[in-house]
Amino acid sequence: MAKTRVGIILLSGTLDKAMPAFMLGTTAAAMGMEVGIFFSFYGLTVIHKEKIKNLKVSPIGNPAMPMPVPVPQILTVMPGMMDFATNMMKKMMQQHKIPSIEQLVQQALDLDVKLYPCQTAMQLFGFKKEDLIEGVQEPVGAATFLNFVNQAEKPIVMNF
Repeated sequence: MAKTRVGIILLSGTLDKAMPAFMLGTTAAAMGMEVGIFFSFYGLTVIHKEKIKNLKVSPIGNPAMPMPVPVPQILTVMPGMMDFATNMMKKMMQQHKIPSIEQLVQQALDLDVKLYPCQTAMQLFGFKKEDLIEGVQEPVGAATFLNFVNQAEKPIVMNF
């Protein structure tokens, strides 16, 4: 039985949700914990070969997001705000030498983090295994992922 397993559930396909999921996952793996990330619904875009290139930051409903000037929340729905927020975040990441999502995904694979695509969500969106990045596990159902997590003395589950 594994001592500690970390299960991360990624339901969102936005950059601001994917980054912390992978930062926590790779950190846990580097600390010797077994880690599995379950990608369901829009989270599948994070491991999709083409869609990973276009992940965005969602400023809508995110009042904590740092902006160069104060922006009333109502303005975050304006056309172009998502691209503005995404470009701003990527620039900040580069300035602070934060790895890109592509680099974090590769680091996770190098650390043997298991990337589990949700079988049901793949059917729903018409994704095939060959649409996903190399190195992901075979698509699984929720029960299989939960069994992975619960086969540990100390299971830890996080949701993004």
